[in-house]
Amino acid sequence: MTPLPELLVVGHVTRDFIRGETRLGGAASFSARVAATLGIETALVTSAPPDFSLMAPLRALPRLSIHVLPSPEVTTFELDYSGPRRRVIQRAVARPIHAEDIPPAWRDIPVAYVAPVAGECDRGLVEGLRSKLICAGLQGWLRRPGADGTVEPTIASEASQPPRGLGAAVFSEEDHPEAEFIAEQLTRQGLIVALTRGRRGSSVRQGTQHWEIPAAPATEVDPTGAGDVFGIALTLAVARGASAPEAATVAASIAARVVEGPELGNLSAADTRHLPPRPAAR
Repeated sequence: MTPLPELLVVGHVTRDFIRGETRLGGAASFSARVAATLGIETALVTSAPPDFSLMAPLRALPRLSIHVLPSPEVTTFELDYSGPRRRVIQRAVARPIHAEDIPPAWRDIPVAYVAPVAGECDRGLVEGLRSKLICAGLQGWLRRPGADGTVEPTIASEASQPPRGLGAAVFSEEDHPEAEFIAEQLTRQGLIVALTRGRRGSSVRQGTQHWEIPAAPATEVDPTGAGDVFGIALTLAVARGASAPEAATVAASIAARVVEGPELGNLSAADTRHLPPRPAAR
């Protein structure tokens, strides 16, 4: 019998239009790519057209298994930097992902990272997993497209009353104007919560405890995806036995390597050294 991967990632891959360029985006694609690059056996469940060519770098990774749900559309965002603040416009959305869409054996993968960007993962999906640790990147539960497609803040029920089985949540202070309040409420409901603050590090909460974790030293070239890297690294570290502040420190170290260049920056398999060792199978 083939051993299960250590990590399951669920969420839409996206097509992003940025300053005249077309890029592969989505928290799920970035998180899965980082984990596989670190040498973690990873499974990705996503939704896209079968011929979506931007997924080629993911398909080439030897430690990444991919299950794609056929969709007539790929989730597509346009990022507009012409005004005083970045504007995100949702141009298309792929079909949602439900619990029954995940291959049955993959629902038992020990660690799961649910990474919605357009509300594609719902409460039922999380509650249908049998993972020992489930973490969610909350971004896709904290926004929705307005009438013209411009993304605006919201709070989905999954972000206010977390699904059964969810153990941790990661999101950015830029994801919602009420980010601090959301973090406090989720902590009171028993979750480990990490609120990322870019160059200012992160705030981590668990129970009645609160830690401020500084960003690791880095020569920043391109911060794209740093929050996704932080989320997946924190999830893996907690699953391997690290405390919440220890896991956030590990996540900061790994995220620092990614911002040092385009794509994955200076990240390599050697950066796995920052993670605690994987517990021996029983």
